[in-house]
Amino acid sequence: MFFSTHVLPLVLGLIRILPAAADPPLPPDIDGFYKPEDDSWRDKDPGYIIDHRPVHLPWLIPGAESPLTAHQLLFVTRNASNEPTTSVTTVIRPQYANPQRLISYQIAYDSPDVNCSPSFGLQRDAELTATLWNQLQMAYVVPYLMSNKGLLGQRPFINVPDYEGNNAAFTVGPQSGYHTLDSIKAALNSQKYTGINPRAKAIMFGYSGGGLASEWASELHATHSPDLNIIAAAIGGPPPNVTNTYIHVNGTQSPLNIWAVLGVMNAFPEVDTFLRGDVKLDWGSYFLGPLSRCSRPKPKPPAIPGWANVTDWFKSGDEFLYKFKHILDENGVMGRRIEEGKRPNFPLYIFQGTDDNITAPIEDTDKLVERFCEVGTKVRYVRYVGKDHGATLIKGMYPAWTWMSARFNGFRVKKCTTKDVVKDGDDDGDDEDSDPLAEIDWDLDEEDEESVLRSNPLHEGDL
Repeated sequence: MFFSTHVLPLVLGLIRILPAAADPPLPPDIDGFYKPEDDSWRDKDPGYIIDHRPVHLPWLIPGAESPLTAHQLLFVTRNASNEPTTSVTTVIRPQYANPQRLISYQIAYDSPDVNCSPSFGLQRDAELTATLWNQLQMAYVVPYLMSNKGLLGQRPFINVPDYEGNNAAFTVGPQSGYHTLDSIKAALNSQKYTGINPRAKAIMFGYSGGGLASEWASELHATHSPDLNIIAAAIGGPPPNVTNTYIHVNGTQSPLNIWAVLGVMNAFPEVDTFLRGDVKLDWGSYFLGPLSRCSRPKPKPPAIPGWANVTDWFKSGDEFLYKFKHILDENGVMGRRIEEGKRPNFPLYIFQGTDDNITAPIEDTDKLVERFCEVGTKVRYVRYVGKDHGATLIKGMYPAWTWMSARFNGFRVKKCTTKDVVKDGDDDGDDEDSDPLAEIDWDLDEEDEESVLRSNPLHEGDL
């Protein structure tokens, strides 16, 4: 509960109290940094750095100068069709950083507006909507930014990619996966700007929309970036099937459905053309409004009611779910691209609430985990019984941090395991199934000579 009861108020205070800079950052749609000067980058490999710049980040203590340094990289990547494109990532260096360690943190920015991208929203004095959406979520990695050979070990560099890309393709899985993997490549290519070691060990982490990007990156690793040094991925609250998620939340979390539909439209012109022509006139401003969500639109579009039946907004109802099923399945169903010989060669930590009210029915995640285990990927799967999306995030963060730290410190996961957390304390490592020594082998590198048990009290966590 530390990050929810202590860190979030600090971040809110930071956003509200720090004085504005003389020159606030430009949003991506008008910032020239996001657009290459020529086309010479098109024949470069994914992860190639086209341009770079230092940026200023705020800090948790209102009025204090941030001890974090950050560098942004414009890099080569691939879009949903595996064609060359570009994106931006933000590489954050905390004080006392260990250049051998990198966490790629996929923030759940869930928006079809490119001006909501983390590269903009993380900067000091950015537009308020983008700032709130992104800087609040830095609380989820604050322990890694503040620890030093303590509970979570040495401080890693943090890579935060704009994994939706320059077209804000929210929920388009392959594009998010390519962008995430290629952002890690770019970060590892950035030593002369950031100080990170090109051979650093990387762990991917994300929750909800960030879990989507992290899972797709894991799924595509074997075919797109098999040599990339990723040692683990922690994935929370993923949506394994975007169509099932759409049906699951329609009428309860309807803004999420609209953002997702618009994200698919941004990536696929045929979907965009059809839905713009199919939306009913009365709902047009509601439907298209989120395209300028972080862009200070005037007039401001009407808010989407959470209870709205989005299907009723279209003349043909939910026909688009079936008309474009091939697109939705190819880009929104996890597990279809993993098989023997084409699977993540690193372990996964997946956690989700059985009563998740946002991403998907728990059965979809059960099947995804089963598929990973069938092809040989080792998964630690933690199900929080009776917990919804937000409660699972709060409950699941500390065990996820502990597991990631253990991987950095050399633990090797031996097998697939599933843990049902029924009540508070069930994931405190007090039974054989959650005993870290029952799940992992020692495999320490020379750089991790300090006692892992001293720096990581794993009996308090859940591996």
